[in-house]
Amino acid sequence: MRPDRAVPSPGTRPLDELDQVPWAELRHAYGPATDVPEQLRVLVRGDGERRTQAWDRMWSNLYHQGSVYEATLHAVPFLLHMLAEETTPHPARVLVYLRHLVVGEDEVELLPDGYDEAGFADWPQQDRELEAATHAAVAAGVPVIVPLLDHQDPGVAGEAAHLLAWFPGRAADILPALRRLSVRSPLPRSDRTTVLIAIGLLAGACGDRSDTAFLERMLADVDDPDRWAAAVALSRIATPDVPAAAIDVLVGELGAISVDPEEYGMEPRTGFCFNSPEQLIVPTLHRLPAASRDAALDAAGRAIAGIENQDRVPWAEAADLVVLALGDAEPGSADTLTPWQHAMLRALLTGDRIWTSGQLGMRLSSEYGLPDTPDALEEWLDRA
Repeated sequence: MRPDRAVPSPGTRPLDELDQVPWAELRHAYGPATDVPEQLRVLVRGDGERRTQAWDRMWSNLYHQGSVYEATLHAVPFLLHMLAEETTPHPARVLVYLRHLVVGEDEVELLPDGYDEAGFADWPQQDRELEAATHAAVAAGVPVIVPLLDHQDPGVAGEAAHLLAWFPGRAADILPALRRLSVRSPLPRSDRTTVLIAIGLLAGACGDRSDTAFLERMLADVDDPDRWAAAVALSRIATPDVPAAAIDVLVGELGAISVDPEEYGMEPRTGFCFNSPEQLIVPTLHRLPAASRDAALDAAGRAIAGIENQDRVPWAEAADLVVLALGDAEPGSADTLTPWQHAMLRALLTGDRIWTSGQLGMRLSSEYGLPDTPDALEEWLDRA
């Protein structure tokens, strides 16, 4: 970002100030940003077809390869004004767009610890500065976004929760409304889990443990389908003293996913990680204290291997869970494995059918350089 370039003022800006911005001097993905003012106006004033076209161009021009353009930064106050004045016909769409400007496709990389600028450390300096500035610009709109947690449309409220989860520095301003939303009824399941995880991210970031009892009550309710989200949130808040019940719930959910990953994924379960709870659960297990982590991931390996007893073994999909659980392991030899990685691989030797499709062996071989048959893997492990 050029040091002499004007930075937009914090907060919101009405659309009648659009022409005060030197768009011709700003760039987006395809050149000077002279087309941005009209696109922003159309989002409020255009008909349905024109709004759709404007959104398509906004995604292409201002978000192509991330929020790394000066024009993107300057568009944020106007998007916030649309939310503040309730002038946009689709506030949920604005919230989704702002969230992508803040975290992009890196959501999976940042979870379950939440937003941290260190996560962008390997970006080019200018891109890193623009990303940080965009995050700050959206953060200036937190007072505008928080009231949307009480919006009558639960979809809008859920998207507001998803966006606000990425502002740990504003946790004290956000958490009271998030707590109200967490007990609101009716609230669609995927929105409820999103709210619970957002509470975990924000309360965990600021050391607020006041939600512990509420989350533990959810864990105790065996009929609650969202116990896994409560366990993720509680793990974030209670680290390093994560209750054993939370770990058991997370491992049990991995087992449930393994039984039929394809069917499991058909139901909307969370707004985070593209509706992939395993992308939250496994990293949560990885960040546990060593003793709990090793035992939990060993149990996860046994849960995954437990699909051996199913009528249909969906190993083509379940192999993804094994690779996710192994994480960034680089086993040059069996001696380099951590105890839980060793236990995870041992757990896979307990059956024959899970190897039949060849998917497991192929993934272990191509991604980790490990033997691709159970006999060869067992011999390799025995060398440790």
